[in-house]
Formats: sequence, C-alpha cells, structure tokens
Amino acid sequence: MCGRGGHDFSWKQVYDYLNLPGEAPPGHFRRLNVAPSSRRGDEVDWTELPAVVAGASGQPEMVRMVWPLVPGWLKGELPKFSTANCRSEPGERFSETVAKKPTFRNAWRRNQRCLVPFSWFYEWDQRSKPKQPWRVLPADAPMLVLAGLWDETRPPGGAPFRSFTLVTTEPNALLRDIGHHRAPVILPPEGWQAWLSSTPEAAEALVAPPGDDTLRAHPVTTRVNNPGYQEEDLRSCPVPF
Repeated sequence: MCGRGGHDFSWKQVYDYLNLPGEAPPGHFRRLNVAPSSRRGDEVDWTELPAVVAGASGQPEMVRMVWPLVPGWLKGELPKFSTANCRSEPGERFSETVAKKPTFRNAWRRNQRCLVPFSWFYEWDQRSKPKQPWRVLPADAPMLVLAGLWDETRPPGGAPFRSFTLVTTEPNALLRDIGHHRAPVILPPEGWQAWLSSTPEAAEALVAPPGDDTLRAHPVTTRVNNPGYQEEDLRSCPVPF
C-alpha cells in the first residue's frame, strides 16, 4: 500500500515541473509525514492535498482534494474501510479489477483520473519486527507524480468536495528488496496528459510497476509511525539503498 508520504516543494516547482497553465501561487508546501484523513472519536481529521485534474477546457488544473477517496454515495462521510489505495490485481486488467469495486468503479467509468505530486512516500519492511520504515524518493526527478482516481460527494446541507485514491500495482525490484509487496503507479512525464484525459484503454496501459531506475530509498526513524511526527530527522539520509 501507499498510505503515507511527504511533501516539500514550492508551488512554483510544481507548476514548472507539471507544466501547469497560469501563475503559481507564492509559498511552499511542506509536510514531512502525511497520512490519509482519520477519525478521532466523533471528529474527522481531514487531510487535504494538492492534485491535478483535467479542467473544463481540457487543460490541467491544480485543485485541493481530500485523501482518501470518499465515494459519492457516502454523502461526505469518511469511509469506515480503507480507500487510500485502489489496488490492481496481478494477472488481471485494471479495468476488470476496478469494475468489481463499488467504491472506485464510478470514478473509473467517468474518467475521473488525477495526478498527485508527492516528494516521497514511506513503506514498511513487512519482514522485520518491528517493521522498519523506509523513505522512498525519486532517483533523479524533483518529485513523484502518482496516478489517482477522484470522486465528488456532498454532505447533507454542506458544500460538495472532491477526494482521491492512489492506484497501486506490483512492486519494482527496489521495493521488493526492502520487503514491500505493493507500489504506487508512478507516471512518467509522457504519461501525465494521457492519464488525465485520454481513453480508458490508454490510461490503463500506464498501470505498471515503477521502472527499476526510478526510485531510491533509505531507512528512517520509527517515529514516522506516528502521523503527527514532523521532525527534520525524517529527511536524514543514511547510506541509501
């Protein structure tokens, strides 16, 4: 799964790298340890992140969305089941997998696909006890652009909002070597527009493991297990893997 990540970039970096139209807003987006929205008793601690969708004119447009996906039929209520990731199944076309999942199939059928920039994501070695967290970064790109699906929902008496899930697939060699069995779909620049606005068949062809030369990783402190932990040592880099 890809259920934790980090952001550390200026809006100008995002606009320049993703070639977004218009002028980037000023400022920097920095959250070193980001988790999906979660419940705290009767309250919800909502997580909103930047994402890119196809705008009305077909041009890419930066928006803010809730993570994880809240299906339209839940009327704005955070699901009690995990929707942070939409998993592709081995040996099965993604369109076949997603068609079996009521939570995600409407987003796929409506071509509601998005790009989600992350500076890095965290994965945990499933073989170690306790599980060792790893910070996974792009090998030579300024950020990772992950494939997502989005939906819109409206709470009773409230304003509609959009939310997203990250599409996951089989791991590459690096993720297998650090003891993890899934990977987010990482889109190359030539796949961004296709994911946003091409045919479902063209988008489906992009659901593939990351290339073996696209990522690097290093272990981090187990303090990252606490989603509220935001200290600089999360960025410290021992010998890279």
